[in-house]
Amino acid sequence: MLEVEVKRTLPGFALDVALSVERGVLGILGPSGSGKTMTLQCIAGLVRPDEGSIRLNGRVLFDSSRRVNLPPRERKVGFVFQSYSLFPHLSAWQNIAYGIRHRPRPEEQERVRLLLERMRLTGLENRRPGQLSAGQQQR
Repeated sequence: MLEVEVKRTLPGFALDVALSVERGVLGILGPSGSGKTMTLQCIAGLVRPDEGSIRLNGRVLFDSSRRVNLPPRERKVGFVFQSYSLFPHLSAWQNIAYGIRHRPRPEEQERVRLLLERMRLTGLENRRPGQLSAGQQQR
């Protein structure tokens, strides 16, 4: 169960959200600028609400009154950014390899090849992010 009741005020915007979901998939819909991303960032621990609480499966992730604010790494909440943070001047291969560049070269090349295959990007390794679809960029 996810229970969220948070407030966050920024210049020109006030987030005031309360939601709970027992199980299943939760969709958050609304117009641009309505606070969808900020709500998700609060749940993931990337943005600290001004007040309120966030509980996931009975575990307190955030509670302003009790001064609880677990760091993102302890929340066990996944978050996929809308902006994919790819290097626009690098190919798909180079973007993947960048994150594992500390490995020996043969191991790095094999790992990139496997990741391209697993993500169904084989044949696109030389394309730059601007030449890939949004779904391909996300993968």
